[in-house]
Amino acid sequence: MGEYVQEKGWFPDNLSRIQTALCAHKTRPGQQAQQPFAVFDFDNTCIFRDIGQAMFRHQLLQLYYRIPPATLAALIPEQGPQLAHAPWQVLREAILSHYALLWPYLEKNQREEAKKTSSYLPFTVLLYWFVLKAREEENLGSPYVLALLAKLQAGFTLQELQSFCSAILKETQEEQLAINYLAAKLPDPLGNIEASYPTGLKVFEEMRELMKTLLAHNITPYVISASSDWLVKTAAEQLGFPVQEGHIFGVRTSMNSEGRVLPESARDFPLTYRKGKSEVIDRFIGNNPFLVAGDADTDYEMLTRPDAKLRLLINRKQKGLIAQLYTDPEVLLQGLDTGRGCFRPSRETIGA
Repeated sequence: MGEYVQEKGWFPDNLSRIQTALCAHKTRPGQQAQQPFAVFDFDNTCIFRDIGQAMFRHQLLQLYYRIPPATLAALIPEQGPQLAHAPWQVLREAILSHYALLWPYLEKNQREEAKKTSSYLPFTVLLYWFVLKAREEENLGSPYVLALLAKLQAGFTLQELQSFCSAILKETQEEQLAINYLAAKLPDPLGNIEASYPTGLKVFEEMRELMKTLLAHNITPYVISASSDWLVKTAAEQLGFPVQEGHIFGVRTSMNSEGRVLPESARDFPLTYRKGKSEVIDRFIGNNPFLVAGDADTDYEMLTRPDAKLRLLINRKQKGLIAQLYTDPEVLLQGLDTGRGCFRPSRETIGA
């Protein structure tokens, strides 16, 4: 890698603009107020797929939980909006009642036995569907869901979760890139519930190599993700991204005196979502990033920082706020081949 960004799947204009900026970048020890840096989102920016979503899927389908029913009940508000056709209280009660029936097995670490019960399918389908629909709901949205997914990991030590993450990475990298479904037929008014989920995971080699090139130019890479802090740190290391652990920021939860995750958000630390990502840059990193890279609405504020020298946007054909940047000539829009999970030398993305 060294001083130059390798061509691979880069859109040629993006490659040229990055290389030009690197050639113009001069590090003058003693003359700079701070160490030059670059900021990357992780999910769907450094990798194809979302490690937080993969964690939630595997944790759910394997019933890898240590929170008692009362804790789960506290994480789902008693009052809420109707989600699609499902009344909130009916949906909430169904999730909690099925989990209560599974808990005696989970408490004894008898997950395989729990999977054989009649509550396994409705619980997994309902909770997955609930998370998808809650994320779309204006009064809940990503801030609620991102914090919820982190809190569902309560009761485990970081070492246990890191081991689980290693297994997830191995399995997801061996999976085909596909869309699978969870479905269950439940009593009215819930009726037929179906939720889709993506499988597979691939590293964007161009992003990993870009980080190495930045380091060769004395530009420090950082990662700010909306997935769990410990999860992204584990995944980044195991997938070979050259980012120091202390330079990775994700959704954080509190820990107890025994080193176990608590079902509560960390104090005095922003949720690493939208404005929270830009706040992390200001509070913990600095200003004037050499490069900011992202892919979705969660990255909008940091991608539109006026002090960013380069803005790299992965084109996932989103329809939200981030789509406003697709036609911005100052943004380096990078296309994908979603069927193969890789960069392609174009601004446009192809595939399903």
